[in-house]
This record gives sequence, structure tokens and C-alpha cells, in this order.
Amino acid sequence: MCNEKGIDSEELRDELIVKVLRYLVTHPMAKDTINGIQKCWLSKSTSGEGKRKLEETCDLLVTKGWLIARRSPQSETIYSLNENGLSEINAFLNDES
Repeated sequence: MCNEKGIDSEELRDELIVKVLRYLVTHPMAKDTINGIQKCWLSKSTSGEGKRKLEETCDLLVTKGWLIARRSPQSETIYSLNENGLSEINAFLNDES
């Protein structure tokens, strides 16, 4: 199924992975919620479907060990770079270029 911009779900996820990782390699101290990532890290806003896909993408990157998710009952989950995965992230991004 395609979203309104004609990008299928898997393509959108792959695009988000690259954008989030590139942002974090450039700004390794960045930390933010899904809303903050959507507004500040990505060059264009995403739809409701895109926001859900962004959250799924960040959770996938946490599973891979490339992001850290800090959860608190008082606030939304905050995502940040896991610097231990930086060399693996750079290798992945080089393969994507």
C-alpha cells in the first residue's frame, strides 16, 4: 500500500532510517522525542502514517543497538545515538550512498 506521496511503507522506513542516522552522525549529542525528531531532524513533515513509521523505525534502530530509548512515565520516549554503534552506523551509511 502506498501513502499519499506514492512511497510504500518499506521505502518510507528505509528512507527514515537513513535520514535519522545521518542526522545523528552529524549531531551525535542530539536527543529528542518522536515529535521532535519529526519536526527538527527531518527536512519535511510526515503524515500520521509517517509518524507511526518513524516510531517503528526508531524502535527498530533501538533493537539494532544504534539508538538508545529512554522511557519515563512522566514524558514521551526520548531517542539518542548509541555511540557504541557509530562505526557500524557509518559503515551502513557508506553502503547506502
